[in-house]
Amino acid sequence: MSPFLTAAMLVFALAFFAFTMLQRIAPLLALRRDDRLSRTGERLATLLRFGLGQKRLVDPEERGPGLLHVVIFAAFLVLALRTITMFGMGFSEGFHLPLLAPEAPLGRVYGLVKDLVLLAALVGVAGFLWRRLVTKPDRVTLSTEGVVILLFIAGLMVTDLVFEGSELLSRGAPGSAWGPAGALGRALLAPLSAGQAHALGVLAFWLHLALILVFLNVLPFGKHFHIITGLPNVFFARLPPAVALRKLDLEAEDASFGTATVKDLSWKEAWDVYSCTECGRCQTHCPTYVTGKPLSHKEVNRSIRHHLAEVAPALTAAARAKDPAARDAALAGLPPITSVIPPETFWACTTCGWCETACPVLIENIPRLVDMRRQQVLVESAFPDEAARVFKGIETQGNPWGIGSNKRTEWCEDLDVPRAAAGEPFEYLFFVGCAGAFDDRQKKVSRAIVRILREAKVSFAILGEEETCNGEAARRLGNEYLFQLQAQANVDTLNGYGVKKILVQCPHCLNTIKNELPQFGGRYEVVHHAELIAKLVADGRLTPGAAEGLGPVTFHDPCYLARWNGVTEAPREALGAVAGVKLVEMERNRRQGFCCGAGGGRFWLEEKLGTRVNQNRVEEAARTLGETGGVIATGCPFCLTMMKDGVNETGREEKLKVLDVAEIVALGLPAARAPREG
Repeated sequence: MSPFLTAAMLVFALAFFAFTMLQRIAPLLALRRDDRLSRTGERLATLLRFGLGQKRLVDPEERGPGLLHVVIFAAFLVLALRTITMFGMGFSEGFHLPLLAPEAPLGRVYGLVKDLVLLAALVGVAGFLWRRLVTKPDRVTLSTEGVVILLFIAGLMVTDLVFEGSELLSRGAPGSAWGPAGALGRALLAPLSAGQAHALGVLAFWLHLALILVFLNVLPFGKHFHIITGLPNVFFARLPPAVALRKLDLEAEDASFGTATVKDLSWKEAWDVYSCTECGRCQTHCPTYVTGKPLSHKEVNRSIRHHLAEVAPALTAAARAKDPAARDAALAGLPPITSVIPPETFWACTTCGWCETACPVLIENIPRLVDMRRQQVLVESAFPDEAARVFKGIETQGNPWGIGSNKRTEWCEDLDVPRAAAGEPFEYLFFVGCAGAFDDRQKKVSRAIVRILREAKVSFAILGEEETCNGEAARRLGNEYLFQLQAQANVDTLNGYGVKKILVQCPHCLNTIKNELPQFGGRYEVVHHAELIAKLVADGRLTPGAAEGLGPVTFHDPCYLARWNGVTEAPREALGAVAGVKLVEMERNRRQGFCCGAGGGRFWLEEKLGTRVNQNRVEEAARTLGETGGVIATGCPFCLTMMKDGVNETGREEKLKVLDVAEIVALGLPAARAPREG
């Protein structure tokens, strides 16, 4: 071997790599600061589970290719020791790491594991090449880079195999079950002369080292940069409550009002786009992509990554600037973010969370898009006309419908529902929500919940006319200022009554009160009505009877209940407690549930592009329930409306009914049965 050649290769390659990495990281120093180092223990646990453990890659929807990736990832981890050993051999032929000498017990075990993952990695490479070149699934973008990287990986495995086989032949050693890859290499080289086998082994050795160093230096220049940035990205991921959006400090002198140009991204958001594998998992159940809207999170990541490369000199100059004036001058020529991500793209998002649930490296797509909306709303005053009506309604009447706030309690005028202001003690504050108070269809759900609470003898009260919109739609439509006004008003009211437990019927209320009001000093135990119903049944406080004539029931998981807040089983347990209910599952359910199209404030906006999201979901429900039809059950006011509209739009009113979980449970109560609504 040659110490000089080995050293020269290492010094040159590592110096070039360090230079490249500085070029890639330097622009990030000009971007918004973001604390991603706190709660280190949780971050390490996340890294072990999703990074080293590859948890997302073996999720059911893409388990086959995921396992292939896990095998290749494991090969890289195991072969790292082998690579260090081979570089050591470049300096001294007999080099080995401590305890890993070929004849040592631990060395033999490592050799076996190494050979097994090496052979498995070759199978994985073959599988990925087949997918890329033959089957070509929709979510995978065919690229020369992807094929080249796979060939690089295969080259590393083959050169190791050939070198190992040559070593066995030169020593006159037979193949062994402890080294299956080496035995295979020996068998392949056996027909050659000793000199030829040795020469090929030497070539394989140096080619292996060269491939490692070239591979390392190629990575920062393409999408496979994620091999370097992916694990750190998992470590730096948002921690629970991850669904909570960033609170803008609107009173600061240098207040940020969203994303105007790429300089307004945080360094972590830039690291995200470096880490995008372009695997396309974010597209599998994305309601916008599936229904032909102009949003693919993979393409958004790619566009921002390319743009960062284009403006890197300006960002780097800003990062190195000695004073604010020089920094501002360096950033003055940056194009608006809308030239990179068109408004129709970021307005299309329903914030359903599928992209973030599916991403194997935990990329945070939604906050970026909401920040783009914030800039458009708060600075440019450029937003859909329908959003203006929503903002005005919330601001003037405390609800997005703009209905008079004095009508907030009309839904329960005949029910004698207790008010918090009465001063009587109560266990749960029933936060009715705007839909539950103003939407005629959802009022019936509110009344069903009251019947259930009284049947189970649960102590509760409502705020009545003191309740106001939580502002969730305003925040996700980009009006952070209006949201903060609503949030603070709600916290002041709730804290004024010393509220500890809150019952909601809307997953959007659940998410806002539970995960975002803590930003304003409001910390409460928040439960969805399906959760409380399931608990009351389990505790023996509620025993629904039969709800006859419903037919089969399929449950549509609301995104903000199932995906964002992990509540999947309680609604099914509540439905299962009602005699006569036969529950059948849609193909896309629980964490894979398909959006109704209403999230992210989209409920209030016209759906002008592609096919309608709610119709896609209703078609699936119809296939699940069969020719005889049945009931689509849900636990969200917006889902209820969207599913009902989808049923009507597809002409299925006679076969499909849409009911809330609470309505179905209430049908089984001994009190006079309420009429079934469609």
